[in-house]
Amino acid sequence: MRRIVSPSALIACLLLAGCGAAPPAVTTQQNSNSTAKTAQAGGGQSGAASSNAGVISSHSGAGNASAGGAATSGKPSVETPELDAKIEKAAAKAKASGASAADKKSAAAAYMERADFYWAAGNVQLYRYALGDYRRVLRFDPENGQAKERIDYLISVYQSLNRPVPENGLEN
Repeated sequence: MRRIVSPSALIACLLLAGCGAAPPAVTTQQNSNSTAKTAQAGGGQSGAASSNAGVISSHSGAGNASAGGAATSGKPSVETPELDAKIEKAAAKAKASGASAADKKSAAAAYMERADFYWAAGNVQLYRYALGDYRRVLRFDPENGQAKERIDYLISVYQSLNRPVPENGLEN
C-alpha cells in the first residue's frame, strides 16, 4: 500500500506544481469567436463587458503587456486613460497654491476610483498599483477610512505571500 501512495502523491504534487493555480490559457481562436459573438449580439460593450474595457489580455498580442504582466514592464497590465486624465487634472488642481478642501477631496476621489479599479481586477500583480493609489488618497484625504482599510489589507496580502511590501512612493 505504501508503494502505491508515495508515487501517487509525487505525481499529484508534480501535476499541481506544473499547472499552478492559473486558469487555462485562452487561445486566439477562442478570443476571436467570443469577440465576433459579442459584436453580433449587441455591437458595443455595455454592462459587465464594459468593466473590463481597459484590460489587455496577455494572449491577444495587443498593447505593451508582456506575458509576465505588471511586474516585468513597470506599468500596470491594464490601461486606464480616462482615470489617468481625471487624476492628472484633479491632482494638479489640488496641488496648486490656494487649493480648497473640495479640490483635495476631488483628487482623493480620483485616486480612489483608479485604486478600486485595480483592486477589483483581482490580479495580485495589480495590487502594488492599488496600494500606491490608496496611499495617494491619504495624502489628499488623511481621514479616508476605506483607503486605510484597503492599505492594511493589501499589506497583509503581501505578508501572507512572504513578499516584500512596496515602500511608500515606490509602488509603481
